[in-house]
Amino acid sequence: MKKLRIILLVLILLVCLIPTSLISTSQLKVEAAPSYKGMCVLANDNKVLYEYNKDVKLPMASTTKIITAIVTLENCDDLDKLITVADESVGIEGTSIYLRKNEQISIRNLLYGLILASGNDAATALAYEIGGSEEKFVEMMNDFVKRLGLTNTQLKNPHGLDADGHYTSAYDLAAITNYALNNETFLEIVSTKTKVLNEGEPNVRYLRNKNKLLFSEEGCIGVKTGFTDNAGRCLVNACERNGMRVVSVVLNCGPMFEECDRLNNLAFNEYELKTFVEPYGFVGNVNVVDGDKNEISVATIKGFSTVIKKSEAENYRVEFDVPESVTAPISKSDKIGKVTVFYNDEIIYEDSVYSTSEIENINLKHKIDNIMENWYL
Repeated sequence: MKKLRIILLVLILLVCLIPTSLISTSQLKVEAAPSYKGMCVLANDNKVLYEYNKDVKLPMASTTKIITAIVTLENCDDLDKLITVADESVGIEGTSIYLRKNEQISIRNLLYGLILASGNDAATALAYEIGGSEEKFVEMMNDFVKRLGLTNTQLKNPHGLDADGHYTSAYDLAAITNYALNNETFLEIVSTKTKVLNEGEPNVRYLRNKNKLLFSEEGCIGVKTGFTDNAGRCLVNACERNGMRVVSVVLNCGPMFEECDRLNNLAFNEYELKTFVEPYGFVGNVNVVDGDKNEISVATIKGFSTVIKKSEAENYRVEFDVPESVTAPISKSDKIGKVTVFYNDEIIYEDSVYSTSEIENINLKHKIDNIMENWYL
């Protein structure tokens, strides 16, 4: 019995002395429960980089105002137009820029108040100005979402206060934000850290963006925070580095700033924006038969870039299919061949390549045929 105990002790000691590098990482790894109910990270081209419950319908609080802002921008011809604040926009519960009845304020300043200070009164004022009523504006918001082909979002108000049937998904919200960021005015507003409205006037307002990552994260360009008791803490955050943009969305997430920062850094460590085909890029020269020149240059017109995983770069290849020679006449921008981009054996992009100049045919028979053809016109 004593010998058995000694043998067992020796075996335990030997196991303890085995280097941890020899132990399977799956044995050591303990997955913690996620801190969010929904999460999605999208690249420029709406490629999903990371996700958790990305299509689950969840309340999203004031991140609703991303939709309010882009719908306003797409339906307003004059952002500097002054509007008169009506009763319906005064005293809205929750966060506010404290609009006063009959106050005059520009649509542009309302947008800054909407995004930076998350003013629920600013959202209501914009809804009445752009839609004529809150109900009509909400209808415009829902039509906008449908136009983008998104099916897990439904709006009941322009500000995001809790309401039955007011929801989105992490993916939908990220895709909406990706779309909105292509609007220069939207990008300018959401990336603004501080703003003074009506400086030097009695109704001056000092605004500071609630997205604290704008002040600390490398390459952060916005976008919007949100919180209600039902939605929890929500954040949509966009970041751009080395030409690659990522939009991170976390819904109902206590450490929302920390999580978005972690997800962004993870994305930039693991992915990159890769250009496979340069726009207007020189492909090569092709021999010309019966032409007044012996060769013609061939080039692309469109370019092609996409976000790829750095570890998979060797799985991509680009192939140009161009003939050894072509016969004149050739017009500028004639299709001469094609370019194809593959991921392993799957085609992910294909387009034509084109001639860059004109070449006439000098063959005598061609000239006579051309004269005869035009003679009878």
